[in-house]
Amino acid sequence: MFSRSRLAIAVMAVSAALAQADDSSPRNQPTLLNQVTVTASRVEKSQQDIAGTVTVIDSEQMEKDVVNDIKDLVRYEPGVSVGSGGRSGLSGFNIRGMGENRVKIMIDGVDQSKAFNPGGNYLTSKRNFVDIETLKAVEIIKGPASSLYGSDALGGMVAFQTKDPADLLQKSGDDTHASVKAGYESADKGFTETLSLANRTGDLETLLIYTRRDHKETETHSGADIYGSGRGKADPLDTGLDNILAKVQYQLNDAHRVGLTGEYHNAKTDAKPMSMNPDGVTGKDEKTRSRIGFSHEWQADLALFDQASWQLDWQKSETEMDTRMPAYEADFGPGGKFPYPNRLQEYDYSENTYQLNAQFDKQLTLSGLDHYFIYGLNVSKTDAENNNTSNNLDDGSVTKSSYIPQIDVVNYGLFAQDDIQINDRLTITPGLRYDRFKYDPKAEAGSPTQIKDAKDSKVTGRLGSVFKLNQDLALFAQFSQGFKAPGFHEMYYTRVSHGYSILANPSLKPEESNSFELGLRGNYRLGSFEVTGFYNKYKNFIQSVVVDETKNVSQSQNVAKARIKGIEFRGQLWLDEAINAPEGTSMRVSAAWADGENNETDKPLDSVAPLKGVIGLSYDAPSEIWGGEAIWTVVQGKKKSEISDKTDFASKGYGIFDLTAYYKPVEQLTLRAGLFNLTDKKYWIWEDVRGRSADFAGLDRYTQPGRNVSVSAKWVF
Repeated sequence: MFSRSRLAIAVMAVSAALAQADDSSPRNQPTLLNQVTVTASRVEKSQQDIAGTVTVIDSEQMEKDVVNDIKDLVRYEPGVSVGSGGRSGLSGFNIRGMGENRVKIMIDGVDQSKAFNPGGNYLTSKRNFVDIETLKAVEIIKGPASSLYGSDALGGMVAFQTKDPADLLQKSGDDTHASVKAGYESADKGFTETLSLANRTGDLETLLIYTRRDHKETETHSGADIYGSGRGKADPLDTGLDNILAKVQYQLNDAHRVGLTGEYHNAKTDAKPMSMNPDGVTGKDEKTRSRIGFSHEWQADLALFDQASWQLDWQKSETEMDTRMPAYEADFGPGGKFPYPNRLQEYDYSENTYQLNAQFDKQLTLSGLDHYFIYGLNVSKTDAENNNTSNNLDDGSVTKSSYIPQIDVVNYGLFAQDDIQINDRLTITPGLRYDRFKYDPKAEAGSPTQIKDAKDSKVTGRLGSVFKLNQDLALFAQFSQGFKAPGFHEMYYTRVSHGYSILANPSLKPEESNSFELGLRGNYRLGSFEVTGFYNKYKNFIQSVVVDETKNVSQSQNVAKARIKGIEFRGQLWLDEAINAPEGTSMRVSAAWADGENNETDKPLDSVAPLKGVIGLSYDAPSEIWGGEAIWTVVQGKKKSEISDKTDFASKGYGIFDLTAYYKPVEQLTLRAGLFNLTDKKYWIWEDVRGRSADFAGLDRYTQPGRNVSVSAKWVF
């Protein structure tokens, strides 16, 4: 059903049509390169002026694509994926083959908690603590971004921006906004209700958004409804989520603006992990994120800076998983069989963070060249803690332990960047950052004994350039560096179990990356396109290594080097002018291919996703009353030659069709619907099944939903 040649034909068609565009009368509609990004360069810029690849998905596009969670968010974004996750929720982002904590995630400039996975279906903390209804935009930087944002931006970053009162109000004057939205998803039998309120009275602006979600497990396409690892249906879940965003912003005078933000995200889940042994396991989980932040913007017009912005935030993220397990006998192979009593396992992981961010901007002319200079600092202090309690329900005994000690982490970074306008065609942007981090573990009863302080520092740089060949076409190139400080679990995770042991390693070095990127983009009256080639090198990769085979002892070590190369394309074409289609008709095409290799083993890097392409044909009526889009997503199968272990499951290629539509019967009411996987295709996403054996009996449990629908209605008062 899928071949690279078909996708190449679509890509060439868009590029050729744009190359023939007549630019005598610019079109009013925005193209994909006209969107504004703030994260990619820390200053407000159009995407077409960025020396790198960044995707901006605004709230309007989220509405059109009927997005309900972060997996839906990147559904049509090749090169980026989100794993399913099951009981513990959706996993983090994978960008160009780098995932989990190697991708930085921020909400309003605040670093999000780390993923912590000591093992098992009842010991997992993920990073999905955001609700789509509160977002005005998401910016995805593809490639290292540590020169501006520090650790964890090894493979890229995802920056969530929550809505401000001004996003819901008229541009000026006193105003009030109120809206209600309700939706349903058949894939997880989910109901969503959102209330949004905003007000401007004089110089005071306020905002309140409350969302309630109730849903079951996300269905699989097919499979056996049985207990045990061979189960083919998703494990039953029942989740209720409350999310609140509140903001107060006040314009003190022409020079000063202050703001106060509060967020609360709480999800409670009743789980029945039927795929676990023994039968009858039940769970109660709770995930919470709370944040309070203060911000200040100052239009100073001083010699050192024209404007300054700073914010101070407190944030706490916590995952609690309680699992009730009947008595059973576990088989540990060489370790023999071990009888477990009837017990209640209580797992808790939390991060409590204070973070200060400050940035200063200065525009000036030196030696006839225009400079836009930014500099600033980031300081954070995080207390991370893991506590485990095993309650023996047969004899009443209680055992307390932790896989990592309580850790105090202090990070600070200093950064500077200069955007230099050489002439009306050439811009050069150098940047430099210094980061230092320190881990201070606390020895307590029940905590691991292999602990000691650890500290390190890193300097990262970036050099980017955009050269305009003419008013429509531009070349861009970038060299950027990234790094990731060793994670808590990698440095301090200690576990002695039946048949195996895991040792801590406080001497780990940061992981590092160097990225080279070259691209061509065109922005025409009929649309726009961008094609990018990249080559990324990584070293000091942290992997688990067996240090004693006879006793089955392993430890995290800096042992791996890797490289990932690839090419990406995205384009948009207004068909109404290109081929005289009905007014409001357009097409979007995007594709991403990457190839990765572990240079230590000369084997493929399994974290790299297969070739993916998206073709969408959309129509928006000139009256803006109705519209829709037909989207074809094609993914190439994973070849055995592209997998490090040839006995692993190789996901098959697939093509799926989606339809989305909206209708506004009256100005205040918007109805939306999405019909997904129209042909009821059975398929797997590579991110969900990589590392699974080809003969694993439970593969059907990782299939994606069959034909499903999502609908919503929004009324604006």
